[in-house]
Amino acid sequence: MSTTTAHVSGQTRSGRAIRSLLIVWTVAIWGSRLRNIVVDDELGGLERVTSLAVALFLIAAAIAVGVSMVKEVAWHGRALGVLVVAGIARFTTRGIAILASSEWETGFKVVHTMLWAVTVALSVLAVREYAARQDSKIRS
Repeated sequence: MSTTTAHVSGQTRSGRAIRSLLIVWTVAIWGSRLRNIVVDDELGGLERVTSLAVALFLIAAAIAVGVSMVKEVAWHGRALGVLVVAGIARFTTRGIAILASSEWETGFKVVHTMLWAVTVALSVLAVREYAARQDSKIRS
């Protein structure tokens, strides 16, 4: 069996790898954002609290996906859905605002567009793999 089809506890290795990569990516990106929030003197009180809440929520969602994947619990699909929707929604709303603003330099816009693209790509791949796995369970 190849690594793309070999099963590990009912899950394909590549599927676990994709979801694991999404988890690590999310924690790394939003962990870095937490650091930036703390040291940013330009953030006002409400903006700082909101930014912290978003970053902490996304990190918690990623941890929930990891725990639910390892423990193979029934709510794994819901946790994955929350992470995917929240991550894409946040990058989409913030990404559009960054791209539309003259406040940010081109390099900043390029970096955030790449972060957005990678988040969307990993999310789509993770959901596709999860849906295929669920479909194969139904058929068997």
